[in-house]
Amino acid sequence: MSDVGIEGKSNRTHRKANRLCPDCDRPRRSYGWCTKCESRCMEKNFPFWTSGDRDLDKIIQFSQISALQTCDYLEFIKFEDIEFNNLIAEGGFSKVYKGIWIDGPRWNWNELGDIWCRSGPIEVALKELKNSQILSHEFLEQLKRYYQCLQNGTMADCFGITRNNETGCYMFVMRYYENGNLYEFLDRNKGIISWRDMVDMLWGIASGLEKIHSENLFHSNLHGGNLLIEDETISTDAKIADIGLHGKANEL
Repeated sequence: MSDVGIEGKSNRTHRKANRLCPDCDRPRRSYGWCTKCESRCMEKNFPFWTSGDRDLDKIIQFSQISALQTCDYLEFIKFEDIEFNNLIAEGGFSKVYKGIWIDGPRWNWNELGDIWCRSGPIEVALKELKNSQILSHEFLEQLKRYYQCLQNGTMADCFGITRNNETGCYMFVMRYYENGNLYEFLDRNKGIISWRDMVDMLWGIASGLEKIHSENLFHSNLHGGNLLIEDETISTDAKIADIGLHGKANEL
């Protein structure tokens, strides 16, 4: 297919995804996303899952009915839907594992079905909060304030939460960034990082902090280990991680 043909098909898909919702005939809020219909669909599914903590359920549910675009919300992910690999980091309050989320997030736009579909298996980082069998009220309030910062283009993707069936501890399910954090990336690429890459990374960090501060929030634990690197063909971006997720989960 010629470049013109491919571009034409892409433009048609984009127009279709942004037209009126075929179910309620209302304008879509963003690419392929009808806020009313998507919220109603997720709300119907509320009785079929629980995190085991009623207040945490409410936070996840609120994020879903308030979503303005795909993946702009948290999910409770069944522990059985995740394949664990190895422990990759450990701190005073958490452990981080590498794993596979079998179903994956709803990232793929199905043009024929006019719906969002799950991506299928995707590598994830699983941050297990130590001694989090019972979440403190303070931690839940912090999560409620910060969850919107977990769903932003300049932040490290956080897909949702699961609960370890063996320990009873809660785990954040986040995208795995194979280039590691800023410290690791700089160590591997000494002398070969371009000015363009440095500017792109600084721009990403500044944009992320602007988003956090615009919500009248602050990170309070920003360092190179919390800046995850997404090294794409056209740019190298730094994504801010651990926003509001550091510290004890059972006592703040």
